[in-house]
Amino acid sequence: MASSEKTLVKFRCPVCFSRETDVVLCQKGSEYYCVKCSFAGNRAHIWSMYGDLQRKYKWMLNRVTMEQQDAL
Repeated sequence: MASSEKTLVKFRCPVCFSRETDVVLCQKGSEYYCVKCSFAGNRAHIWSMYGDLQRKYKWMLNRVTMEQQDAL
């Protein structure tokens, strides 16, 4: 890849992705927007919403016992 070529970063809409729908965001300047749900935000806003999604699925691969649930 030549140094003059730009790398294309594709973000998925965090709102649609939380509903388990895979929609790639479109970019207009520094803002990203979704054509399906009307989400709009900058890169920092998208990453913060991705962090929320990661917390949602934090325990997905671990078995949680009733004692651990009571402790939460």
